Amino acid sequence: MNVDWLQSFIEAAKQKSFSKAANMNKLSQPALSKHIQNLENNLGVRLFYRTATGITLTEAGEHFYSRIKPVVAELTIIREDLQRFCRSNPIAIGSLPSLATYYLPLRMKGFQYMDRPVSLMLQNTSNDLLQSLQEERLDAVFIETEYTDESLWSYELFTEPYYALFPLDHKYKSKDKVQLAELCEEPLITHQAPCDIRSHIVSQMELVGCKPNIVSEVAFGDFIYGAVSAGMGITIVPELLAKNTHHLNLFALPIVNFGRKRTISLVSKNKRLASMLYQYIKRGD
Repeated sequence: MNVDWLQSFIEAAKQKSFSKAANMNKLSQPALSKHIQNLENNLGVRLFYRTATGITLTEAGEHFYSRIKPVVAELTIIREDLQRFCRSNPIAIGSLPSLATYYLPLRMKGFQYMDRPVSLMLQNTSNDLLQSLQEERLDAVFIETEYTDESLWSYELFTEPYYALFPLDHKYKSKDKVQLAELCEEPLITHQAPCDIRSHIVSQMELVGCKPNIVSEVAFGDFIYGAVSAGMGITIVPELLAKNTHHLNLFALPIVNFGRKRTISLVSKNKRLASMLYQYIKRGD
């Protein structure tokens, strides 16, 4: 039983006219008449007497009107309450930590969707974020493009290379770039698995025939750069992170043969949300 049919029925009963009811409900008269006909067919009863001077409720129509009017009124209240809830309930956006630190804050500042505020939630891997999106715990996510699902709406944002980070007193200070093979014997500091960047480092080093010399695994949220600046080892990060270390005791070199780049996409089940958020983020580029 369609709610639109019920609303057309109640208005027609109040107005005692299909044309007046159609005008009140902002419908054409044929559309409202069709609603009444569908409702009568669904219930298997005649609800109105149609005469040359107007319409009146049948006995069954009077009984139905008395029973359904409070139900529709309650449905209206529930709908309005749900709309208020949605307006106050934040849109949940998921992000990798690196993007939430250096890319999103300025670009998402002030963004709202249907008058709803936005909350930013961090997860450590693209797979985790995608799973949360599929389970509808998140409304949109920023992840590495290779993890996107073809059934979802996605918008590519940018692509970036990888850099090696060194302490200031490192022997490579005079270089302007570095080969991946030169890093294989270096003491390497990474985040703990699972971690997208760590996985890429390991796979790329294996492709050049070496095993990464991981000497320390740092938990997410800990300051990995502090360990590097203290001379405990080096690390490898995407350009976005490397370009934001100028205030630290570090220097960054591009890795000329790191065989992959990181491409970031915005992904959502909601096309309208994804499109609006993408346009908002890209407006300053």
